[in-house]
Amino acid sequence: MSLPDAKPKYSIAGTAALLVVGLMVLVPSGLCTGFFGGGAIIGAILDPNEASESLSTFVMALIIGGPFVAGGGVMVWQAVKRMRGR
Repeated sequence: MSLPDAKPKYSIAGTAALLVVGLMVLVPSGLCTGFFGGGAIIGAILDPNEASESLSTFVMALIIGGPFVAGGGVMVWQAVKRMRGR
């Protein structure tokens, strides 16, 4: 008696959709979060007197954009994991 195959079968269309939607979420949200976070860091370096205001802008960018970046990254990671067959 043989053991059943332990690897789940994934459809190519589902994997492609997961990859495309993940990239559509990851790229714009990552660019936006990076733009505002980087701008806040540069603002804190250029004007140390306003560093607390820049820090709050940086934290706000991470709080608002971070979950979208993480969600898109997880979707892309899962799609790549499916394509590799793990």
